[in-house]
Amino acid sequence: MQARSENHPLAVDIVLFDDVEVLDFAAPFEVLSLAGSRIVPGAFAVRVVASKEQVVARNGLVVRPTRLDAAARPDVLVLPGGSGVEPVIAQDRALMEWIGVAAKGARWILSVCSGALFLADRGLLRGRRAITHASDLEALQRLDPSIALKVGNRFVRDGNIVTSAGISAGLDASLFLVSEILGAGAAEATAKWLEYTSPDWKSPNIDGGRS
Repeated sequence: MQARSENHPLAVDIVLFDDVEVLDFAAPFEVLSLAGSRIVPGAFAVRVVASKEQVVARNGLVVRPTRLDAAARPDVLVLPGGSGVEPVIAQDRALMEWIGVAAKGARWILSVCSGALFLADRGLLRGRRAITHASDLEALQRLDPSIALKVGNRFVRDGNIVTSAGISAGLDASLFLVSEILGAGAAEATAKWLEYTSPDWKSPNIDGGRS
């Protein structure tokens, strides 16, 4: 279990952008916010951030995130996916540069679905084991052929990076992350409060990564 400061919560930044998949960001937000408030009060300070004041998620959901502070350095970086990922990679260089810097300084990184493409673009999955949405496996491999794809896994841990498969897998990966940071008991309590009974978040379909 990774210890946190007794006086300071771990800062969690969940990056948003137009056409982000809703459950990709909402599931980690719910899990980490709940774990850091009701289960272990003060453990996490969770926020959604973007390079603009308003984003329109998939199917028209409007979200007003915190405007990204270029100097912000989160302890936990969460990168959701969605059809907006590739346009961000191609067009929003400032955000991509921030992701690269923030990821290198983060204690933990979690990608959901095609959010793994952000990491591959920044070279952060080079030689690592990873997974993404089934429809994005080829795109991930094109960005970095050195990535060892773990097809069939709900999520994969390699060192401090956790990548998860399509959409709902982000909930399992988020609970796993809680267990790694706060302990299995906190993760169990979080899952119980969510009335989430699937054991997938604690199953052995992860790769023990580098320390």
